[in-house]
Amino acid sequence: MREWRLRADITQQDLADRSGVSLNAVRHLEDGSGATLGTFVQACRTLGRDRWILDLENFPEVSPIAFAEALEKAKSASRRTRASSSKRRCQ
Repeated sequence: MREWRLRADITQQDLADRSGVSLNAVRHLEDGSGATLGTFVQACRTLGRDRWILDLENFPEVSPIAFAEALEKAKSASRRTRASSSKRRCQ
């Protein structure tokens, strides 16, 4: 976030004012000490970096049960079967 802000050549206070969040919220966002998703989204929009938000809508929903079943199917398909334990003797 700091890099994007500096590229836009604005101060933390300017970003806070334009985003409608507090200066402390911007500071916390930049130093990684904790910020809300709302603060992050507002700052991204202000800096013109919000394209990724639109991409979130394009992910298909997968039910947890269907995911678990597919995972189990993949695991069972990758299991090796052992060769017969009976040894053939050459005579």
